[in-house]
Amino acid sequence: MEPRPPPSSPSDTDSDSGDETVPADPETWVRRDVVRCVRWAARTFRVHAPRRHLLPTSGAALLQLTEEHWLQVCDGKTEAARIFHTYVQHVHAEAKGRPPPEPLPEHQASTSAATLPSNPSKEKDKRNTERKEQKPYKQNYSTV
Repeated sequence: MEPRPPPSSPSDTDSDSGDETVPADPETWVRRDVVRCVRWAARTFRVHAPRRHLLPTSGAALLQLTEEHWLQVCDGKTEAARIFHTYVQHVHAEAKGRPPPEPLPEHQASTSAATLPSNPSKEKDKRNTERKEQKPYKQNYSTV
């Protein structure tokens, strides 16, 4: 599951604590919501934060940014631009009840069958079979 900011908060104050939340639909975001979400995403995804003065003043305008625009906002940092663009599109799709866009390739690799099996018991059986083929049967308590 993709990280996302918590649901909306009754607080209307803008502080730098980062604990504030934003409305679920980016179309409704105002300037402070844009800044909060971008700050949160930068921390969560561990990417360079965009240049604040280049961010749009509304969520609707944020949704219009292409990856090329994000690249300018992110001071030429390609990874950050791609992550912010994709993240905002995911949040918007979720808010509208639409399927999200494809995850970035680097995020697909982290959830592939190689690292997160879809059926753990089959993966365990496969590993056990491979072990038996590699070594003669011998109980080894140090590796269990």
